[in-house]
Amino acid sequence: PQTFLYEPNSAILKAGGFRSLCNAFKVNKLHEHSHLYTSEPLLPFPGRVFKIIEIILFSKKSIKRFKGTKANVSTRNFPESVAGIRKKFQIKDGGNIYLFFTTNKNDQRIVIQCTKDTAN
Repeated sequence: PQTFLYEPNSAILKAGGFRSLCNAFKVNKLHEHSHLYTSEPLLPFPGRVFKIIEIILFSKKSIKRFKGTKANVSTRNFPESVAGIRKKFQIKDGGNIYLFFTTNKNDQRIVIQCTKDTAN
């Protein structure tokens, strides 16, 4: 992942438009099956845009630091559900932090900690 993370809006995902996003918007795909995209400069994009704070290799130990905190949790191409992650790590819903549990191009499970970019 680079500096910005992009999550396409649902209309693009349902229409299968995620296949052409890389060329149309000059973004890079995080993983073939995640439908999350990344870029170094901030680009206009049809969906939600996030500023990446940190990329964490997924492990119980690395995620414990979020125990009891508020965060918006999403999963893409990840074996556990949002509800399961919230329960297991006691993460409350809400706040300004976004945690994307996903898989990178090397098939490693990662957590991308972000804030929502409001400039886009």
